[in-house]
Amino acid sequence: MFSKSIFVLLATALLQALSAYAFDPSSNSNVAVYWGQNSGGTQTRLADYCSSNSVDIIIISFLYVFPDNLQVNFANACGGATTPDGTLRCDQIAEDIKTCQGQGKKVLLSMGGGVGTYGFTSDSQAEEFAETLWDLFGNGSISEDERPLGDAIVDGFDFDIENQNQVGYAALATSLRTYFAQDTSKTYYLSAAPQCPYPDASVGDLLANADIDFAFIQFYNNYCQLGPNFNFNTWEDYAENVSPNKNIKLFVGLAAAQRAASYGYVDAATVDTYLTDDILSNPNFGGISLWDASAGFSNVDEVSGQNYVQQMKAIVVGDGVATTSTISTSTTQTSTSSTSTTSSTSTTSSTSTTSTTSTTSTTSSTSTTSSTSTTSSTLTTSTTSITFTAPRYSKVTHVVTLYTTPPLQDGAYYTTGWVPQDGQYDNSKFNDGQWHE
Repeated sequence: MFSKSIFVLLATALLQALSAYAFDPSSNSNVAVYWGQNSGGTQTRLADYCSSNSVDIIIISFLYVFPDNLQVNFANACGGATTPDGTLRCDQIAEDIKTCQGQGKKVLLSMGGGVGTYGFTSDSQAEEFAETLWDLFGNGSISEDERPLGDAIVDGFDFDIENQNQVGYAALATSLRTYFAQDTSKTYYLSAAPQCPYPDASVGDLLANADIDFAFIQFYNNYCQLGPNFNFNTWEDYAENVSPNKNIKLFVGLAAAQRAASYGYVDAATVDTYLTDDILSNPNFGGISLWDASAGFSNVDEVSGQNYVQQMKAIVVGDGVATTSTISTSTTQTSTSSTSTTSSTSTTSSTSTTSTTSTTSTTSSTSTTSSTSTTSSTLTTSTTSITFTAPRYSKVTHVVTLYTTPPLQDGAYYTTGWVPQDGQYDNSKFNDGQWHE
């Protein structure tokens, strides 16, 4: 058994390891969250979300008017001050971007969105706009006063194009790569956010003709969301056979709460069901992306206490969704004294399991009666329960027959050979998917 002190030491060591976090673009367990549109209604400053160990990439959204008269919108996170050109100037976001980057997180600026005035009429117009983007948000040469995010330099750009005008975006991406190559101090990334129907009507050409690092595929608000028509295999085929970047990472994009999408939100247990081992181990699988941060962090599971972002991180790292199991045991004993006896013992147990909760109950009774005389009778009943968390795919069964009242200590009950402590269990006693005592 793990003692409480050992558990605390392990947790402390884990936190220390996470504090030395470094982003790995080749990982299959990254979690990306969009931030800036307050779809959950609880949006706080950017740095609050970057401090979470469950977040690897933050996509701030949106640059929603371009290429002329540029405008950004970050909902309740920025307003008032502007640059000389009339674009919002967001000093707190600029400060937080640097804080996030200092924690090893990558910050991308998303262009487009569902509402906006944007697009190009030609490849040449898009190529010219690449210089504007680089100067305003990358490591360009214009003065800090003219930059909406001050001296903060984003780690790349996201194409969340949704107006079905595909002109110029592949050319823009190619031109941005030439600017990225001029700054060897860090690595820059390009991403796209297609709808799950393939090919996407707005960024299909971009994905087929440009070097894109991450695809945050929107598996919600569409028939191909997680369900009978879930089409991740179609996107696997795209990555293997169509994408110019054979190492592109595909993210399963999800609504982070019911209110974050018109339809298609699924709970963590459902996500865990559809993200099979084949998907999680696919070389092009990159992780999960979420719309958006405010929705995911305020969507807290009542049983596990984890928010939706934490649950998604647990899934992609292989821990799965925490499943809470309760074992309750009641014991009744009746005894008599006699010269000759007959005895019978019966034990019944039943187990019912759902995707998130399993319950095992055991009732045991022992009766001994006398054929000649009865001198005494005693009845002792004890009922208690313990809650613990079972790992992914485990099945827990446990039958206990007790003949005396078990002593209680620190909220757990103790009897011969079985001493559960503080919600923990002995992993060595698993055998063929069952827990044996």
